[in-house]
Amino acid sequence: MTSLLAFIVLIGVLIAAHEFGHFIVAKLSGVKVECFSIGFGSPILSFHRGETEYRLAWVPLGGYVKLLGQDPTAGPPAPEDEGRALMDKPPFVRILIFLAGPVMNLILPFAIIAPYVAFSDKYQKVPGNDVGAVNESMPAYGAGMREGDRIVEIDGETIGAFWQIKKHVDGYDPSAGALSVSVERPGSAASIPLRIEPQVVERTHPFLGYTSQTYLIGYQPAFLNSEIAVIDPNAAAAKAGLRTFDQIISIDGKAVERYVEVKNRLGAAAAGETVTVKVSRALDPVDPKFPSIRARAEVDLIFTGTTAGIAGLGLHHAGACVTDVSERGPAYGRLEVGDCLMAVDGETQSVGGFLVRSLDTRPGETKKVQIIRGGVSHDVALKQRRRTFQDPMAGEVPYWQRGFSLPRRTLVSPPLVENRERVAHGWFEAITQVPHEIEVTLRTIGGMVSGDVSPTQLSGPLTIFHLAGSQAQAGLDHFLRLMVLLSLSIGLFNLLPIPLLDGGHILVAGVEMVTRRPLPPRIQAGMQYVGLVLILALILFALGNDAVRTWRLTNG
Repeated sequence: MTSLLAFIVLIGVLIAAHEFGHFIVAKLSGVKVECFSIGFGSPILSFHRGETEYRLAWVPLGGYVKLLGQDPTAGPPAPEDEGRALMDKPPFVRILIFLAGPVMNLILPFAIIAPYVAFSDKYQKVPGNDVGAVNESMPAYGAGMREGDRIVEIDGETIGAFWQIKKHVDGYDPSAGALSVSVERPGSAASIPLRIEPQVVERTHPFLGYTSQTYLIGYQPAFLNSEIAVIDPNAAAAKAGLRTFDQIISIDGKAVERYVEVKNRLGAAAAGETVTVKVSRALDPVDPKFPSIRARAEVDLIFTGTTAGIAGLGLHHAGACVTDVSERGPAYGRLEVGDCLMAVDGETQSVGGFLVRSLDTRPGETKKVQIIRGGVSHDVALKQRRRTFQDPMAGEVPYWQRGFSLPRRTLVSPPLVENRERVAHGWFEAITQVPHEIEVTLRTIGGMVSGDVSPTQLSGPLTIFHLAGSQAQAGLDHFLRLMVLLSLSIGLFNLLPIPLLDGGHILVAGVEMVTRRPLPPRIQAGMQYVGLVLILALILFALGNDAVRTWRLTNG
């Protein structure tokens, strides 16, 4: 029952938005709207208001707006409707009418995301303005920003939350010069001014394979956890008995949660001063077949300070260190468990998330990776391997195989603060997410046409029915996200220049506008026939995909 209700609500909203676009522009253009129907078939509910019949029909797989003169076999309009038929209007007006439906589907996601973020309890508290992990090769570190700083102002605007920082970085204009950033730092009485120029970085979509560009300054709001890697066997940490993948629990009885605390506390120990360090240490694998599954034990160690401070610890965070190497993967024979990846193509990567981004950007290219093994630096060439897997819902999905694993849990959740500008946050999320999803949708459609994306990912009503139920059970945010994705897909798909779709009608009207005469009826009829065949073929193919998915889900 949940799936049925969710499906009806989902499809009902999407259809209503689409058809309302056609309806309102037709009304404003003086075209008579004879019927506005949500669903096909016999009406469940029907009433007239003015000259239009409004219907709710039994088959919730679409809808339509019936315009006067749209059916060429209907005969001439009544005298009182003279000039109100669709074909009585100039081509430009007809283009607007047909364009309005898809445009409403592209507008709807803004109307979903913005108010949800603005008024949902989920966004009442958000990551604050504390600076977590800072990547050493990026502009923020180079400008002097450090873990534990608090960003309080950017270009004159008071900052209280991470999304505000992201807004300034995403919207960076190089012609305006560097961002003027003020940070507060523990132990400093006054704020510290910094000048940071966001850096253009590339990201490759993991499944579609396209590479896009964005701006980053190189920090994240979450802190690195206290899991360490020992990269110098002759330094203070190694001499104390610390090992790679040890997680520091406490130092001299005081709990430790973040890597920056580990560095600062151990680095502050005076030469010859001893410090008790309690660690959680991974033991031998429980099963040799699953080397990443290990029991852990607590161990007490004695650390002795040196005159070198933090620089003499010989530590790195474990987030960039190898926990497993697949014997059948492309990294086998090149990497070993315990290797720590320090740089990619000459750029130091001190934070695991930025390291992974560097590796996964243009994954088909060979990367020169600097590693530390046994305290010695090596350069290795790594190249990922193209693979596919069968997903029960998406069908054949391509991916890139690295062939090795890094620690899964490496971050400490950032502190949350009261979101004091929720309406502005909602709009920011809408204008950020919607263009991104439009790009993904367009590239998916284009990939299906070019063959770069498997057509098995095309979904029909059965898959949408299943997704509606599962996402509704997962929560309102999941259900609304599905609605956003489907709305964009419907809007963009309907703009394709296929006869019977809105894009096909726009194409015909556009040709008429250019040639200053309508297409001959025979050509229009032929186009309609071709469009019908194409659409029926797509429907049958999507239903076939649905049947395969249903079988997979049912039979495991």
